[in-house]
Amino acid sequence: MTFRNDINGLRAIAVLSVVIFHFFESALPGGFVGVDVFFVISGFLMTAIICNKLEKDAFNLWEFFYSRANRIIPALVTLCSVLIILGWLFLSPYEYSELGKQVVSSVTFTSNILYYTQSGYFSSNSMENWLLHTWSLSVEWQFYILYPLAVFIIHRFVGLKALRSLVPVMALISLSLSIWLTPKNPSLAYFVLPTRAWEMLAGGVVFLFPMKMNSRLKLVVTLLGIFAIALSCFIFSENTLWPGYAALLPVVGAALIICANHQNNLVLNNSAMQLIGSWSYSIYLWHWPFVVAIYTYKLGIEYSVLCFALSILMGFLSFKFIESVSFSNKGISLKERLTNKSVLSSITVALLGLTIFVSTGFIQLAPAQYQTLISDVQPSPLRSRCHIESHQPPENACTYFHEDNAKWATFGDSHSVELAFALGTELKQLNEGIMHFSFSDCAPAYGMPHSFSKCAKWYNESIDYIATNAEIENVVFVHRYSSQIVGGSNKAYPNQPKSNRTDRTDLLLHNIDRAIAKLAATKQNVFIIYPIPELPQNITRLIDKELEANNNFEHIAGTEYDWYTKRNEIIIKHFENASYPSNVVFIEPAKQFCGNDYCFSVKNGRSLYFDDDHPSLFGASQIVKSILNSIQEIK
Repeated sequence: MTFRNDINGLRAIAVLSVVIFHFFESALPGGFVGVDVFFVISGFLMTAIICNKLEKDAFNLWEFFYSRANRIIPALVTLCSVLIILGWLFLSPYEYSELGKQVVSSVTFTSNILYYTQSGYFSSNSMENWLLHTWSLSVEWQFYILYPLAVFIIHRFVGLKALRSLVPVMALISLSLSIWLTPKNPSLAYFVLPTRAWEMLAGGVVFLFPMKMNSRLKLVVTLLGIFAIALSCFIFSENTLWPGYAALLPVVGAALIICANHQNNLVLNNSAMQLIGSWSYSIYLWHWPFVVAIYTYKLGIEYSVLCFALSILMGFLSFKFIESVSFSNKGISLKERLTNKSVLSSITVALLGLTIFVSTGFIQLAPAQYQTLISDVQPSPLRSRCHIESHQPPENACTYFHEDNAKWATFGDSHSVELAFALGTELKQLNEGIMHFSFSDCAPAYGMPHSFSKCAKWYNESIDYIATNAEIENVVFVHRYSSQIVGGSNKAYPNQPKSNRTDRTDLLLHNIDRAIAKLAATKQNVFIIYPIPELPQNITRLIDKELEANNNFEHIAGTEYDWYTKRNEIIIKHFENASYPSNVVFIEPAKQFCGNDYCFSVKNGRSLYFDDDHPSLFGASQIVKSILNSIQEIK
C-alpha cells in the first residue's frame, strides 16, 4: 500500500491531542478523542492490507498476526521492562505488585478489561495506573484478531464483494450498541471492543467505498475533517458520556480526512507533523508514565512542560532504535511461531509481571507490620457478586450465610457492602443470616418516581420489600451521604470540598427520613450509620508514605477530625435534630475511626479502609461491634 502523508499527519493530530489533554487538560478538555481517531486509522489500514492481499490470493493469517505483533509488541515490551526496573527501585511492594498486574494485562492485551473492572478512565485512581493507556492497544489487538478472521471467513464462503454490505452493517450494530450502553454503563462502553469496533469499522467503510474528488473538493473535505476533530477537542470533556453519539464527530472527521486522500495539505503534510506522525505510537506509549509520575510526586506545571518534551524525545528514540528494527513476519511452522522474538519477549515480560504480582511485589522483604496492613486492604469477597449497578428485583438480593434464617438486612450504596459481610460473619455464629441490598452510587430515592435516578425503582422496591418481609427483624442503613447530598470530593483535603446546599439537598434528606420511617414502622431495630470518615488518598498510598518515612505503622492519620465534622455537617445535624421512632439507633463510625484530633487510616496497627472511603473488612468489623453492642444494651 502506498504511504499516505495525510494519514501520517492525522496520526500526529491524534497523538498530540491525547498528549496535550493528559499534560494540560484545561487547554484541551476533549483531547482524548485522539484515541478515536487512531481507531479509525487502524480500521482503514487493516481493511486495506487484508483486502489487497486477499484479492491477490496472498493473505496469510499467521503472517498478518505476526506483522501486527512485530509492529506493536517490541516498543510495548521495552516500556514495560523499563517500568519494572524503575518500579523495583522506587515503588513500594503494593505499588510494585499493581504494576506487575498491569504489565501482564498490557502484554496479553487484556488491559481494557482490567481497567474496566478496577474503575474507569476518568476516575481519580486512574492516575495511579502506570499502564492505563494500553487499554486502547488491547482493544485494537482484539480487533486485529477477530476482524481478519471474519473477513477471511466471508471471503472464503461468500466472497469479498459481500464485505461492502457486511462491514457497514457490523459498524451500525456496534454503533447502536455503543449508543444504547453508554448512558447505562459508561465505563463498560468506554473500554470494551463491541462498543468501540464501529470506530475501526468506520475506517473499513472508507476503504470499501472510495470516493473520487477533484483537488478543490479534497481540500474542502480535509479541512472539514480537521475542523470536526479540533471542535471535538474543545467541546467535549471527561463529563461527556463516551463514546455514544458524541464520538461520531471525531470519527466522521477522521473518516473525511482519509476519504479525501489529500496529499498536499499543509496542515497534515509538513515536516513537523510528518515526524510526529511517524513517532506517534512511541510518543503515545511513553507519555503516560510521565503523567503518572507528575501526579504521584505532585510536581508543578513546569514539569508538565518538561515531560511533554521528554515524551516527544522518547518517541523519537523508541521509533529509531526499537520500532525500526525488522523482525520476521513468518510464522507458518510451529518452530517459527514459538521462536518469534516479539512473542517470546512478551511471554517473558508477562511471566515476570505475574511473578511480581503473585509475590505482592516481593512484600516479604518489607517490615512485618507493613505486610499486615497491606493484607488488611481487602474488600468483601462478595462485593462483585452482590453489589449491583443496575436494577434487579429485591427478592434476588444476596442472602448469606444462613439463608433460611435471614433476620437482618443491610441497605444502602457501596458503603454498606463490607458492613454486610462483616455483620454476616458475626451473625453466622448465631445461626442467623443477612440479606444484602446495595446499589452503586445510589442517592436516597425513597418515594421518588422511577425517573428520578437509575436506582430509584430499585430503591423503592427494596425498601418496601424489607419493610414487608416479616423474617427481617433488624436493618442497617448507610450511604455516602455528603457526597450525594452536597457533592464535593475528599480529594480537596485539607481544604473543604466545594459543596452546595440546594433544593436537591433538602429533597434527599426528606427521602432519607421517609425510608427510615418506613423501615422503623415494621422492624425491631433500624441502625443508622453516621458518615464513614473519608481519606485524602487511597489507603495504600498513606501506608506507603509511612514506609518511605518513619516505618511507624501503629497509627497513620487520615484527615483532621474537624475536617470530617465540617465535611459532614449537614447530615450530622440532620440526624441530631431528627425525630425518629425509639427503635432507630445511631451508630457513629468516628468513635472507632477517629481520635480527638484526627480520623485514622490505620489504627492500632490495622488498616481501616481498602481504598479512600470504603471500610476494609477489618474496619467494617469495628462498626459491626458497635451494632451488636447496641443490641445487647437494648435487650
